[in-house]
Amino acid sequence: MAPWYAPDFMIKSFVNSKTNWIKERQSIAQKNKLSKPTYVDGEPQLFLGEFFPLVIKPIPYIQKSRLGFDSQTFELTVPKTHTQREIKSDAHKLFLDFYLKYGQKYIFEKVSFYTQKLGVDFNRIVLKKVSSIWGSCSSKNNLNFNRKLIMAPKEVVDYVVIHEVCHLVHRHHRRTFWLLVKSLDPEYHLHKLWLSNNHQLLTI
Repeated sequence: MAPWYAPDFMIKSFVNSKTNWIKERQSIAQKNKLSKPTYVDGEPQLFLGEFFPLVIKPIPYIQKSRLGFDSQTFELTVPKTHTQREIKSDAHKLFLDFYLKYGQKYIFEKVSFYTQKLGVDFNRIVLKKVSSIWGSCSSKNNLNFNRKLIMAPKEVVDYVVIHEVCHLVHRHHRRTFWLLVKSLDPEYHLHKLWLSNNHQLLTI
């Protein structure tokens, strides 16, 4: 949803100018459309807006499943005796942990960058396992983010970070707030639109 002060013709013009970006992202989403992951061998897993195949390797004599990522593939090593149900359970926990650890690092770096840019301070950052919102800023300057956000493209993650950091300056959604967001993310309309249209893909 665009801010109230933006004329329709400006919004349409902006979206039209970014048609290729939108079509490219939608094509990727449709090609790899997922419901809840089942964590079977070869299944694409979403991370930072891209899909990477999951390779499952049953290994004899190991006691614990492990998840690795080499920038092209997720590799899940599991005990050879594991059933599919046990593999799914382990994979779910390991992906939650992966998104949490990577998300904490990535989002902390972005929050630090933008708060320094604006000259404001935050209290702490929390990535929530289950949340109906993508981000929030409390009255105590605590910044909260949905763990699943790290599945979205970097530009979209950055937009949500910027949105919440700007709330450290303006505790509302009036014109001054959106102008500040735009100063840090000139294409925020596009990134907000992606999240609105593709939120169902961000499923763990």
